[in-house]
Amino acid sequence: MKKLLTILVVILFCLNASSQTVTLTGSGTDADGTVVGYSWRKVSGPASGVITNPTSAITTVTGLTVGVYQYELTVTDNQGATGVDTVQITVLAGNIRPKANAGVDQIIQLPVTGATLKGIGTDKDGYIIAYNWTKISGGAGTITNRHLASTFVKGLKVGNYVFGLTVTDNQLATNTDYMNITVKKRKI
Repeated sequence: MKKLLTILVVILFCLNASSQTVTLTGSGTDADGTVVGYSWRKVSGPASGVITNPTSAITTVTGLTVGVYQYELTVTDNQGATGVDTVQITVLAGNIRPKANAGVDQIIQLPVTGATLKGIGTDKDGYIIAYNWTKISGGAGTITNRHLASTFVKGLKVGNYVFGLTVTDNQLATNTDYMNITVKKRKI
């Protein structure tokens, strides 16, 4: 007479590709005996993804890459009966951070009191959803529209200014770049 073993395996993992290791946690119960063995095996998926200790109820899988994997746990009791369950692991590509470019440093001379901030943002695996210019250091000066890639700063006085451009991508990752504006005294 074949006995039915009850086993439990977490059903679905979803990882970011930057996490290359996952812990598999399985367990088994036997109503009229004891569990004597566990055996994990890879059923499908990319070639990577090595089971660290395939005969343990709890083990890790290392070296995961982007893809969908299935691992099977077989639990054996003291009379040789088995129960089987499968876990699926989905590894998604990680987000590549966007790149901000605040443009080249500028030197202006009074009576000029404004300058154009020309920035750009790029994203290899998505698109830019927001730009944000900030004045990091320096005296007077107002950014006319801080949420555009290119904008204007006015009201500058003699001194050194640092402006930062932060870009945000469609997965909410950010990157910031800086540029300097030097305002010189008027030539006499």
